[in-house]
Parts: sequence; C-alpha cells; structure tokens
Amino acid sequence: MGVRNQKPAEGDQMTMLEKVMNLAGSNFCKATVAGLLGAATLGLAAPAVAQRGSQPVSIDVGGTSAVSKSIVLPLHKAAIVELPQAAADVLVSQPSVVDAVVRSPRRVYLLGLETGQTNAFFFDARGRQILNLEILVERDMDALSELFGRVMPESRIEVEAINDNVVLRGVVQSASEAANASDLAGRFVDDPEKVINLLAVRDPEQVMLKVRIVEMQRQLLKQLGVSASGSFQLSDSIFTAAAANSIATTGGLGISGRKFNTGDLETLDLSLQAFESTGLIRILAEPNLTAVSGEAARFLAGGEFPVPVGQDDGVISIEFKEFGVGLGFTPLVLSKGRINLKISTEVSEITTENAFFVPGATTVDDEGNLTTTAGLSIPGLSVRRANTVVELPSGGSLVMAGLLREDMRSTIEGIPGVKDVPVLGQLFRSRNYANNESELVIIVTPYLVKPTHESNLADPSKGFVPASDAETILFGKMVSTYGLAGAGVSEASLQGPMGFMLD
Repeated sequence: MGVRNQKPAEGDQMTMLEKVMNLAGSNFCKATVAGLLGAATLGLAAPAVAQRGSQPVSIDVGGTSAVSKSIVLPLHKAAIVELPQAAADVLVSQPSVVDAVVRSPRRVYLLGLETGQTNAFFFDARGRQILNLEILVERDMDALSELFGRVMPESRIEVEAINDNVVLRGVVQSASEAANASDLAGRFVDDPEKVINLLAVRDPEQVMLKVRIVEMQRQLLKQLGVSASGSFQLSDSIFTAAAANSIATTGGLGISGRKFNTGDLETLDLSLQAFESTGLIRILAEPNLTAVSGEAARFLAGGEFPVPVGQDDGVISIEFKEFGVGLGFTPLVLSKGRINLKISTEVSEITTENAFFVPGATTVDDEGNLTTTAGLSIPGLSVRRANTVVELPSGGSLVMAGLLREDMRSTIEGIPGVKDVPVLGQLFRSRNYANNESELVIIVTPYLVKPTHESNLADPSKGFVPASDAETILFGKMVSTYGLAGAGVSEASLQGPMGFMLD
C-alpha cells in the first residue's frame, strides 16, 4: 500500500514536483505539461457525511459507494484529481500500478506505472473517507488510432486496450490491410500475440487458381544381339560352349541356324535378334481451385493406398498414402489487384520401379506342420512436386517450376577377347541402347472471381444423352446428343481444343 501525507517536508515537496515534471517531460516533450498529462481535472461532488450532532454514518468504501468514482489512466501518463475537500492521507492498493502524489490538500497527481487495475482511498484529517477512486491503467492507443487514420484513410479501425491487450475492430478494404493493421498494432505492445484482430474485410475477394502441369516423355530403345552355342567332341569327351548374347525383348526380329557339322564340331546354333522401340508419353493435369483471400484450400483427385507401419511395441498399423493430382494454396489479395500465392502442387502415380518387396516364408513347427507366410509388395510413387510463394496480377501467368531430364544408357555384352575381334567380333557381342527424355512444366494463373448465377455455368453432363442400342450397333455411337438444345453456334472460328471430352 502506498500512503502519502498531506504535509510533506519542503524538500520532499520539491522532490515530488520534480518527479511529476520529469515524467511529463520525458514522455511528452512535444506538448505543454497540461496536455502531456492528458490532465482531465475531475470535479467530484461532495460525499454524503453525517450532520453535526447526529449519529455517525457508516460509509461503504466499495465500488458501488456513493463516494466512488472511476478513471481510466493511460500508461506512463498522469492525471490531476481535484478533491472536494482537503485530504490528509491517500492509500493506493497497488503502488506498482499507480503512484499518488499529494501536492496540496485538494490536488493529487496520479501516475500510471504499469497496466492493471487498482483503487485509491482519500481520507481527511479526522480519518473520514473523502473518495474511493477506481483506477484502470491501460495503454494509450491515441497514437495508434492516429497512425491508422493516416496510413489507411479509407478504413474504419477502432482500437481498444483491454488487460494489456490491443483489440482491433472495424472494417477494412482488403485482407492485406487487416494484416498490415495487425502488424502495426504489434509494434505498440511487448508481444505481437497480444494483438486481437477482429477486423472485417469489406466484400472479401475470392481467388481462383488455375494450374497446368504438362509432362512429355520420349523413349528410344535399340537392341542388337547375336548369340552362339555349340558342342564339340575331343577324344571321348564332349564339350559345350555358349555365348548367351540374346536379348530378352517383346517383339523384334530373330534369325537362328543349327547343326553346322565341321569335323569334330557336333552342333553350332546361331541366333540374331534385333529390336527397336520408340515411345511418347504425355501427361496433362489442370486442377482449378477457388478460395477466399487469406484462407487455405486443398484439392486432391486420386486415391490412397495402404502402407504397413511398425510401432515401437511390435504392433503393425496401416497408414494411407495419397496419390494423384493435388493442389493446395493460400491466396492473399494485395493492393492494386496483386495476389500473393503460397502454392503446393503435386502429380504422383503408383509405380513398381521403387516398390518394396518382402518375400514369403515357410516354417515348420515341432509337430511337422507347415506354415506359409505370403510375401508383401508395397508399391512406390513417382512424384512431381513443387512448393513456392509467388506474386502475380489477376490473369497473369508464371512458370513456377520446370524440369528437363535426359537419361542415356548403353551397354555391350559378349565373350571376352572374342567380342573385340574386328568384324568377326560382331557375332559374339550384343548392344543395348536406351535414351529417355522428360520435360516438365508447371504454370500457374490466378484470377479474381465473383459469384454468378447457376444458369451461366455449364458442366460436362449438360445435354448428354447416351446412344440407343440401334445407334451403337449400326453407327458405333456412344453418344446420341451432346449439347444444349437451342444453343446458337458462333460464326467465329475457334482455334485449338474446345468443349468436353468425347472419348
């Protein structure tokens, strides 16, 4: 508790005055002392006291007493309280929150030291209560409100300090302004987490993100091999020699001969195999997704496959891994129609190239019973993934990722020594050549969109009528009608693919 007497020593009086003046000068050097203190002079009504000669009146000193008043004191600022009668003692319940300085019998200076709540009691020379003052010390948000008025003149932002927290209310033009307001308010508090952002965005904007994932793969495979095998007899022994240079391929050209008898050479088999393959693969995915500015959205067109996962206690659980075409993004509409995007896109497919295989096993128990455990095969994933943050205007496109890859593999197999003989060595060696090229491009295009009427939208099922049995048998049709009745055809010619898929 802080208690200050009415009549301090003369030296103490000067010290108290200097303390108030120094505090005012240090915090508010750009204005007069009266303005710096923000000094709301409180003219308080005289309390109810007992008449002379009557019975003493018990006065309630709680917050609902007739002699109770309240004041909001800005942090690190001061206020001047004018008392209705002379005070002899002042008692403050939390001196660390508010310091009360008595400069004259009827004038008290209150200094806000830290945020919080407290109360102060004022007594006269006879010990009777003059005033119970409920004091709330909070941060001064006038400077922040003035800053919002200059930086965001078109927005209406109300600032309120509650229990050392800053609450922002009102309406702003965009989500970026709401984020900027929260960031500015964080500069006025010790911890940005103390800023409570309750701002509403006027007509929140929505962003549709269109992503094109295009991959082209070219494959070239050439194989040419000659295999030779034969047996010959030396004395009473028969020896067999083979050059297994044949190539295991599907398709190709094979030429073989047999039984070329020459002296002791019993048989000779020759086999010539030639194979060439060219392949082209095109992968195209165009996921589209719409989200409100500042909110995250995610899209997946694909599936999940189970993967066993071992636990510490030996129990095996099942987790599911996703595959397919996935898109996730968080848009933030900035000023002048620019869009900040946090994008995560992925195209994955199940493959056996990176598969994990656990072979089966057969065990025999003590009684001779056989127990067979089946093998387990876990497929792998071929993934094309990109994560980034970009900034684009509405309708602008950007290549967010690209990949050019070329794999070339060439091997020569044959009989050592013999395969290196000029000309004739061709009969004893085989050559494998493979070349794989892959190009991947990911293009993103954001659009600012607004809702429209359902009649303006079309989907692939509108106007679809399946073909009858007669149309299917006679004309090979799968679709009888595919289009909207009465829809006019524009005279302008269209370039490139259009409409929905028909096959």
